[in-house]
Amino acid sequence: MIPDRGKCLSLMAEETMPRHIMAHSEKVAKVALVIGSALREAGKEVDLALLEAGALLHDIKKIDSINGGPNHAVAGARYAEEKGMGELAPLIERHVNLGLWNSDEPVNEAEIINYADKRVRHDEIVSLDERFLDLMERYGMSEESRARIAALHRDAILMEKKIFGGLAIGPESICD
Repeated sequence: MIPDRGKCLSLMAEETMPRHIMAHSEKVAKVALVIGSALREAGKEVDLALLEAGALLHDIKKIDSINGGPNHAVAGARYAEEKGMGELAPLIERHVNLGLWNSDEPVNEAEIINYADKRVRHDEIVSLDERFLDLMERYGMSEESRARIAALHRDAILMEKKIFGGLAIGPESICD
């Protein structure tokens, strides 16, 4: 089942998602839908309902992770499966780290959500450089974490090129 926007907001409330995480998730969904719509206009296949639901629920378990619980991407994927939303599980699980992806294959919903999340700092749309500077300042406490963040930044730049290659819009056109 792919929940509509109203159902997603209801699930967020049921999970007592803090308002700031809700605002972030809603902004990620906005960015994802702009990109998804542009890709569809360019003739690419994108499931906008799946995209919106995945973007809205990508941080459904974030507060648990902040409070010392498990990895929120993995926990969120498990939550989606348990709620009968198996289609969303891989989108949620891959929103932090895509793992292996192919630049020659069509852009998919998981890649769009991953990228959109990297463009939203709290509830503000920013450039990749601004977002990763923020991530480095907040989470780059060790050499290992700084290296991981730098690798994610490099991947995000490559993903940006993949997503916007051949589109009528560029990354700079996605703003508040």
